[in-house]
Amino acid sequence: MTTLSDVEIEACMAKGELVTRNKSTTQLGPACYELRMGNVYYDLTEGDKRIDVVPNGSILIKPGHRVVLITLEELAIPHNVIARVTSKGSLFSIGLSPVSTYADPGFKGNLGIVTQNLSEKFIELPIGESIAKVDFSTLSSDAKKPYCGQHGFQTQIWPIKHHLQKTYVDLKNDPRVESEDDESYKILPRATVNAIRKLAKKQRQIDWAILGTIFLNALVLMAVTEKWFEISTAIWTNLISSAVVAVFVWLRDKE
Repeated sequence: MTTLSDVEIEACMAKGELVTRNKSTTQLGPACYELRMGNVYYDLTEGDKRIDVVPNGSILIKPGHRVVLITLEELAIPHNVIARVTSKGSLFSIGLSPVSTYADPGFKGNLGIVTQNLSEKFIELPIGESIAKVDFSTLSSDAKKPYCGQHGFQTQIWPIKHHLQKTYVDLKNDPRVESEDDESYKILPRATVNAIRKLAKKQRQIDWAILGTIFLNALVLMAVTEKWFEISTAIWTNLISSAVVAVFVWLRDKE
């Protein structure tokens, strides 16, 4: 397996191979081609929404959002070549998750690059911005089963295997899954988890303090008034109804 140099990539491009539509020799590196941002992307965090950007516009990746960036260039990979795609360090350094994928021998079309904004800031990428590098390696022979599927972008959809995604309700009886709170804590920073637990503990202390205050007030009222039976009955009724509501809320949250 041999990785093609810029000279070899340029020669293939001239023959209509590797990088075809919207190609530019200015995007060539020593042994790669830098793919650019097109005018379409999908926000997977917002229901796989397709977003078309106006000419000379930019795409917007919100904090925490996972997106599919559709390249400006179209590729045409020969049956004896494999293309490897990696992210640019300049984008990784501002918070986009790393990319590592490839295009099979026989692939044709725009590439979809999945990445996520791991930072707390919005990331704006102008159309035409370099977003990934692709290098090409020749195989020892043509692939016996080259890629022959329909690329999602060419059919105006992006194939997402949602059937592989499960909610907590779907898996709550799986022995590998702990409580919903515990599973949530695992994906949060330790400092955030500690802060949440401290707040929950303080809230429980406040709840008990309020309950104790109500009980003490009841004792005082019964001591200074002759209508102690009516007062105690009203207070105990309120306490029991509050307990019933608390149990109902607890059971609802457990579902």
